[in-house]
Amino acid sequence: MSEEMKTVHVERYNLISIFLHWLMFLMISIAFGVAFILDELPKTIKPFWVNIHFVIGSLVLLLLLVRLVWRLWIGTPPLPSDMHAHTKYASQIVHALLYGLMALIPIVGLVTAFYRGRGIDFGVFVVSSPLETDRTIARFFKEIHELAAWTLLVLAGCHAFLALFHHYVRKDGILLRMMPAKKVSSGDLS
Repeated sequence: MSEEMKTVHVERYNLISIFLHWLMFLMISIAFGVAFILDELPKTIKPFWVNIHFVIGSLVLLLLLVRLVWRLWIGTPPLPSDMHAHTKYASQIVHALLYGLMALIPIVGLVTAFYRGRGIDFGVFVVSSPLETDRTIARFFKEIHELAAWTLLVLAGCHAFLALFHHYVRKDGILLRMMPAKKVSSGDLS
């Protein structure tokens, strides 16, 4: 059997973990996209989109907590046994950094908003700023927020690149772990 034809058996993440992963990817992408265009928006609609950014960031933080609890409760599938120990260790470090940044960015973003005197309107309720307005402190936290967001973007890009590398070059099934399994029809079993 040729290398390209080999069948790779992988233990996949469960459907809830997969759903949370891709939902967070989508929400973070939207939050980043909104933040990227904020300075170009007219002043009349900018507050609406700033609030949307805050709401998405808050939801990302909530989903991260759900995801961490779920991960601790259910666990993760083992990495392939033929993967080098240093690669497994690097994977753990990258995932820890990704989770850390996904927590840090919305927390610092909320602190920035609160120091600017802004609350967050969730539609059914509003969270007012519990902090005294201080533009200097807000600017400091905004810089941290933006630096962390760009760091997350680069790290997530590397994460995606390596997943694709594993899938197309190494052909070891790593990418398939975070994809739902395809249903096998009776015609596929022959």
